[in-house]
Amino acid sequence: MVILDKLPIWVFYVGLAIALPAVAEAGFRLGIRLQKRRGEPGEAKMTGTVVGGILGLMAFMMAFTIGIVISQHGERKAMVVEEANAIGTAWLRAGFLDEPDQSTVRALLQEYTEIRVAAAGDQAQMADTVTRSEEIHTELWTIMEETVGRGNDSDITGLVIESINDVIDVHSLRAFVVNLRLPRILGLLLFLTTFLSVMLIGVASSTDRKRDITAMILFGLIFAAVLVVIIDLDRPQEGLLTVSQAAMTDLLRQITPPGQ
Repeated sequence: MVILDKLPIWVFYVGLAIALPAVAEAGFRLGIRLQKRRGEPGEAKMTGTVVGGILGLMAFMMAFTIGIVISQHGERKAMVVEEANAIGTAWLRAGFLDEPDQSTVRALLQEYTEIRVAAAGDQAQMADTVTRSEEIHTELWTIMEETVGRGNDSDITGLVIESINDVIDVHSLRAFVVNLRLPRILGLLLFLTTFLSVMLIGVASSTDRKRDITAMILFGLIFAAVLVVIIDLDRPQEGLLTVSQAAMTDLLRQITPPGQ
């Protein structure tokens, strides 16, 4: 599955668009061969019944799977907004600190936002971004410990500490949500059901020994598109359906000093 995760989305679509009509053709030829061996009166009716049942199961599987990936996609988008709000609040409350802590905390929060926006557009930076993010967490917390150690433990300082803690907590939550993926057994079952359905459709079309090539190709293209949408939604920052970073980029624009 790790190898499949590294394949581009378009490779999946091209592969499925070719494979599904090919499977339908294989089912058609299999049906012809079975008819030559045994031509039972109820065979065509039985095949149609089985195809109807399998198609119903496939429709249920697709609806269930799409529901899961759309829900996860929505959670990822919500976490981007929540993180932007947490960082923005921490940046504003840092203004209550004395210098040089105020400038240091705000500079760290600006860097924190920059690296997270950059990592969203380049998955290769993700590991380095997580490492640097955790280093910034430590630096921010150390500053707050030193502030309290100097006797600045007022309620206002407590608000700053609370906002820094929220930034750290949201980081953990966002990391968890980003790593949420469609259960592999469910994805495998969906693909197997789809291929089996397409093959049985081919078998059913062999009862009158006539195949509709155009219908097979269109059928393959449509089902390939649906499966690729599921794959696309399951990958946060790949393909066409990526998680918008607008909240983070807007925040970065607001907290970046003019001319920087």
